[in-house]
Amino acid sequence: MVSDETLVSQFQNGNEQAFNELVNRYREKAYQIAYRMVRNQDDALDLAQDAFVRAYKGLRNFKGNSKFYTWFYRIVTNLCINFKTRNRFKDAVSLDNEDVHLPLESKTRSPLKDVINQELKQKIAEAIAQLPAQQRTVFILRYYEGLTHQEIANILGKSEGGIKANYFHAVKKLQSLLAAYQHGL
Repeated sequence: MVSDETLVSQFQNGNEQAFNELVNRYREKAYQIAYRMVRNQDDALDLAQDAFVRAYKGLRNFKGNSKFYTWFYRIVTNLCINFKTRNRFKDAVSLDNEDVHLPLESKTRSPLKDVINQELKQKIAEAIAQLPAQQRTVFILRYYEGLTHQEIANILGKSEGGIKANYFHAVKKLQSLLAAYQHGL
């Protein structure tokens, strides 16, 4: 597989197909990050597309001081943060939470367990939506995307210590918000 750095270099030298390969490589991740941050499919699609437009426009000047995905995720997360700030009063929690993937399923399935799992997924999504924007962003990038604290710090332009603190506080707040579900299942 061709590296991101090679594709960036090829694009900067006029190969438009190289950018298409980057889009194919990161389309799903861009959408997932956006969706988890804004909780609306249409807005997430728009934000992911806008991120690629901005990346396309800015990639010719990309100096390679960071990895492409770090630079690109910064674009996605900044667009989402700006969107959430502009739409703060419209921030309703979506009832469509099929993207919340947790190890809740057991080998023996029952209708009752399915209902409980769906309810828990809903409560988790609602709790994540209640986090302050910075904590929510850090939590999503760490928990769902599996990025390291350092990678998140690079994406958000913050210190690694600040990212660790945000993640810690996000987890503590989620534990508090979900306390009723921690032992009852």
